[in-house]
Amino acid sequence: LKKFLNRLLKKRDGGALHSKNKKSQASRDVAYIELSNVCNAKCIFCPYPQIAESDKNLQNMSAEIFAASLKTAVELGYSRLGFTPTTGELFANKRWAEHIAAALRHEKIKSLYYYSNAILLTDENIEKIMALPNQQKIEKFCFSVGGGDAATYKKMFAVDKFEVVKRNINSLCEKLKKSGSHLKINCELRLPRHDRTTQRTAEKTFNQAGYANFYANIVRIFDPIGGLITESDLDYLPIITDKVDPCYRLNDIRFDANGQVWMCGCVVSERPGESSLLIGSLTDTHEHIEQKRQAVFAHWRAGDIPSACQPCRLYKAAK
Repeated sequence: LKKFLNRLLKKRDGGALHSKNKKSQASRDVAYIELSNVCNAKCIFCPYPQIAESDKNLQNMSAEIFAASLKTAVELGYSRLGFTPTTGELFANKRWAEHIAAALRHEKIKSLYYYSNAILLTDENIEKIMALPNQQKIEKFCFSVGGGDAATYKKMFAVDKFEVVKRNINSLCEKLKKSGSHLKINCELRLPRHDRTTQRTAEKTFNQAGYANFYANIVRIFDPIGGLITESDLDYLPIITDKVDPCYRLNDIRFDANGQVWMCGCVVSERPGESSLLIGSLTDTHEHIEQKRQAVFAHWRAGDIPSACQPCRLYKAAK
């Protein structure tokens, strides 16, 4: 009984009693292309509200910057793409489908995926999803949702769009089922403390058609983004003190909507006033970008951890 209770406690707390991270993870080697840094939600677990009030240039990625980003990603050896904006919404860029289709047609690109909040998952955008070429290259399309009911959603996303999102995701699932599609759909519910919504409830809410390739996940713990997020209704990841080796996420690269190039595609990499993972721009050669990237690794191994990474609680050492 004692062993069982200890395992249950560890599972419930997510290791929150331990400050050191014993885990490691293989690098993902993803090139993120940020088609938009403009968002239509104000999630309480995200720094976008603070970023929107900063002097950051908020815009959709132009066709020229997209083409240069894709070219540079391939030159740097990346074949897996992520179209999840760091703090933005994919569908805010009206040319999103055109750009993703270009990536899917590229002979060097093997796979891609993205996240969206599904607020703009309109019938028109659903049809664009259905029409994308080479869908065998699509790993999954993911949707981030603020809970399984309207009140929780509004609390987490700070906009009143639950019924819109519920309708949109259900409509996509229904049309994918009717078409015989095998496209994988992930629906991630981000929940506040004490919310007991289950995966089964999420499936019943957002996949009423019973689409076979729909998967629901629950996210209950968050990174406070270096102290930017202070919501008392959220549970947070434990502080990590053991960061001897570089993080596995640093093998990812991000091309932002303004034409700058960053290491890591995670939200913690670009807090307001934070640029320690900025390694160049699209006007630089890919050789120069790679040199800057390797310099970050060298500094880390010498004990000089980038300031963006020091408070990060998503850290895992690269295998």
